[in-house]
Amino acid sequence: MKTASARTGAPLTELGVRSGKFTRDALTDLQGSSRIPSIDGLRALAVLGVVAYHFQLPLLGGFLGVDLFFVISGFVITRLLVTQREKDLRPARLDFWYRRAKRLLPAMLLVVAAVQAWMLIQDPPGLRPTVNGQTLAALTYLSNWYAITAHIGYWSVGLDAAPLNHLWSLAVEEQFYLVWPLALAAALTFLPVRVSRRALAVAAVIGAGASYTLALHWYVPGAPERAYLGTDTRAGALLLGAVVALRPVRPPVFLTAALTAVSVAVLGVQWATADIDSADLYMWQLPVAGLAAAVVVNALAHTTPGALSRLLCAAPLQWVGLRSYAIYLWHWPVWIFLGIEFPELSHTARAATGFTAALALATLSYALVEQPIRARDLRPRVLLPVLAVCCALLAGATSLPVTAPMDAENGPVVTGPKAP
Repeated sequence: MKTASARTGAPLTELGVRSGKFTRDALTDLQGSSRIPSIDGLRALAVLGVVAYHFQLPLLGGFLGVDLFFVISGFVITRLLVTQREKDLRPARLDFWYRRAKRLLPAMLLVVAAVQAWMLIQDPPGLRPTVNGQTLAALTYLSNWYAITAHIGYWSVGLDAAPLNHLWSLAVEEQFYLVWPLALAAALTFLPVRVSRRALAVAAVIGAGASYTLALHWYVPGAPERAYLGTDTRAGALLLGAVVALRPVRPPVFLTAALTAVSVAVLGVQWATADIDSADLYMWQLPVAGLAAAVVVNALAHTTPGALSRLLCAAPLQWVGLRSYAIYLWHWPVWIFLGIEFPELSHTARAATGFTAALALATLSYALVEQPIRARDLRPRVLLPVLAVCCALLAGATSLPVTAPMDAENGPVVTGPKAP
């Protein structure tokens, strides 16, 4: 992997690093130089799979795109943190979390604000209490646990489904980001690099196994919320991605090609056939999907680029991959909005309109919110108060009078037919 100094020909000190310290420009340069385009293409496939599943297109296991996202996230974050440490780029204790907030929170707040505006203007019958509860959960990155405790089904509601259901996966990732960097920092501080990498990889493998075991333990037929949404039950894919970053495997070219082809085939079959409420999913399909995704990520990141890498680097997939976060954020609220406000639309028209609208909104969000904030060297004392005010305003919006009461036992109520 080429570092910033290898790419520019300049020593790290010329990029702003002094005696183990760093400037944000130096860190940004390091991150930009190590980006893997084929991984962005893989993100595109992940988000397209999730969109196809949510839009009720014939891709029954498209929800496994989330697991692919998790493996990628675990790999990227671990790789970044380990690289920083090994290059003696030692950020301040809270800088990692600040950069995660800077990267993820503004776009998410924009989507939550848009949904709240819809609630205030249109007030769809019976939906606002649910949206209010999910808004508060989203602001604290606890959406997955809120969905579990409030009995809001991720897959069991139809046209009246809550428009912020999909934020559960962001909550799982953020909770992982809170804990995993601490474990990395401790191991990399007190152990030699080789030993710490090996120890962390072993711990991640054990943790992944424990997570998949917990998913099977918590699975209840007809009520898989706890198994599917829990942070403890879904961390397995994130940890497998971390293993790829910590202990890359570089087998011979022919073996790499064979393993990658088999893994792609396995993912293809699972994406076409998996059932979110099946015992098989929790017994073996989730771990197999995670392992297959890890093999693919390892091949893209650590071996000579091949046909799959060239395919994923195609311009359309790169375009979608760079905007995958925004597409994921917007597609589900758009889908629910169309179902509620335009029930006369056919399924085909709703899917086509929803996909077009999600792409348009994601493009605007990426160009006007994500990129400008990421490109500017905004100090925490500037950006954090702004984000705090935005969060406070959105939290305050949930306290405005509502037209439908909350269920005393099960929390906010979502009504509607079962999804087909």
